[in-house]
Amino acid sequence: ARHIARRPPPLAAHWPFLAMSKQIEGSAAKPSFFARTATSIKGNLRPGAGLYSLGFGVAAGVAISGFVYVGRTLSVLMFDHEYAKLQSRKRYFEKQLIFTREQEETQAAHGLAAMAAEYDPAATRMPFKPLDPKYRF
Repeated sequence: ARHIARRPPPLAAHWPFLAMSKQIEGSAAKPSFFARTATSIKGNLRPGAGLYSLGFGVAAGVAISGFVYVGRTLSVLMFDHEYAKLQSRKRYFEKQLIFTREQEETQAAHGLAAMAAEYDPAATRMPFKPLDPKYRF
């Protein structure tokens, strides 16, 4: 038959005797808040603890995002030719826009000239009345 080792009873079972022995020895002083906090943090900063894993993940994320940022910056600086293409297209569009506006101005001027050629001051007077001087050229 197998022998299974029994666990010792938890510390809580010995607590009254432990507390009395500390009082007898005079070492019943409770550790300060900062000492307890430092011990707790130190215990959580060992590999495998939750706080350690979170810190490691944050540090790894910052490092990886830094590498990605540097890689993208180098890619844009060395291999991105879109900027030059876009600038060329903008210049071409501006030239087209200026040409179109000039065409519109020319058409408007021709339209005014055509209307001025058809202008008949006699048509602006009332029937059987003299022409008002403000309608003369």
